[in-house]
Amino acid sequence: MSMKYHAPTKQLTVAHSDLEYCCHALRHSLRHIRDMAGLPHGKYVISYPMSDADHAQAGIFEAAKALGIDLGSDRFNELDVSV
Repeated sequence: MSMKYHAPTKQLTVAHSDLEYCCHALRHSLRHIRDMAGLPHGKYVISYPMSDADHAQAGIFEAAKALGIDLGSDRFNELDVSV
Protein backbone atom coordinates (compact mmCIF):
# COMPACT_ATOMS: atom_id res chain seq x y z
CA MET A 1 0.00 0.00 0.00
CA SER A 2 1.45 3.28 -1.07
CA MET A 3 0.55 6.50 0.72
CA LYS A 4 1.36 9.87 -0.74
CA TYR A 5 1.39 13.23 0.94
CA HIS A 6 -0.82 15.83 -0.74
CA ALA A 7 0.70 19.20 0.21
CA PRO A 8 -2.25 21.48 -0.66
CA THR A 9 -4.60 19.64 1.71
CA LYS A 10 -1.86 18.46 4.11
CA GLN A 11 -3.26 14.93 3.97
CA LEU A 12 -2.08 11.47 3.07
CA THR A 13 -3.79 9.87 0.09
CA VAL A 14 -4.16 6.17 -0.58
CA ALA A 15 -5.29 4.64 -3.86
CA HIS A 16 -8.65 2.87 -3.75
CA SER A 17 -7.09 -0.27 -5.21
CA ASP A 18 -4.51 -0.34 -2.40
CA LEU A 19 -7.23 -0.11 0.26
CA GLU A 20 -9.23 -2.80 -1.50
CA TYR A 21 -6.20 -5.11 -1.49
CA CYS A 22 -5.55 -4.34 2.18
CA CYS A 23 -9.14 -5.24 3.11
CA HIS A 24 -8.88 -8.49 1.17
CA ALA A 25 -5.61 -9.39 2.90
CA LEU A 26 -7.03 -8.67 6.38
CA ARG A 27 -10.17 -10.73 5.76
CA HIS A 28 -8.04 -13.53 4.26
CA SER A 29 -5.89 -13.57 7.40
CA LEU A 30 -8.96 -13.68 9.65
CA ARG A 31 -10.35 -16.62 7.68
CA HIS A 32 -7.11 -18.59 8.01
CA ILE A 33 -6.86 -17.88 11.74
CA ARG A 34 -10.36 -19.32 12.12
CA ASP A 35 -9.45 -22.34 9.98
CA MET A 36 -6.39 -23.10 12.11
CA ALA A 37 -8.39 -22.70 15.34
CA GLY A 38 -11.36 -24.75 14.14
CA LEU A 39 -13.69 -21.75 14.40
CA PRO A 40 -16.64 -21.16 12.07
CA HIS A 41 -16.39 -18.70 9.18
CA GLY A 42 -19.68 -17.10 10.22
CA LYS A 43 -20.66 -15.41 13.47
CA TYR A 44 -19.75 -17.22 16.66
CA VAL A 45 -19.89 -16.66 20.41
CA ILE A 46 -16.58 -15.97 22.12
CA SER A 47 -15.75 -18.29 25.00
CA TYR A 48 -13.82 -16.68 27.84
CA PRO A 49 -10.99 -16.47 28.46
CA MET A 50 -10.36 -15.56 24.85
CA SER A 51 -8.23 -17.96 22.84
CA ASP A 52 -5.00 -17.04 21.03
CA ALA A 53 -7.04 -17.06 17.78
CA ASP A 54 -9.52 -14.58 19.28
CA HIS A 55 -6.69 -12.29 20.39
CA ALA A 56 -5.07 -12.48 16.94
CA GLN A 57 -8.37 -11.60 15.26
CA ALA A 58 -8.98 -8.75 17.70
CA GLY A 59 -5.54 -7.34 16.85
CA ILE A 60 -6.23 -7.43 13.11
CA PHE A 61 -9.63 -5.85 13.70
CA GLU A 62 -8.15 -3.04 15.80
CA ALA A 63 -5.46 -2.37 13.17
CA ALA A 64 -8.17 -2.06 10.52
CA LYS A 65 -10.14 0.34 12.72
CA ALA A 66 -7.02 2.45 13.32
CA LEU A 67 -6.65 2.80 9.55
CA GLY A 68 -10.32 3.72 9.19
CA ILE A 69 -11.20 0.43 7.49
CA ASP A 70 -14.64 -1.05 8.17
CA LEU A 71 -14.37 -4.79 7.58
CA GLY A 72 -18.14 -5.20 7.79
CA SER A 73 -18.80 -5.72 11.47
CA ASP A 74 -18.28 -3.98 14.81
CA ARG A 75 -16.77 -7.07 16.44
CA PHE A 76 -14.37 -9.65 15.02
CA ASN A 77 -16.48 -12.63 16.11
CA GLU A 78 -19.54 -11.22 14.30
CA LEU A 79 -17.74 -10.90 10.94
CA ASP A 80 -18.63 -13.47 8.29
CA VAL A 81 -15.38 -14.37 6.52
CA SER A 82 -16.90 -17.07 4.30
CA VAL A 83 -17.20 -14.69 1.34
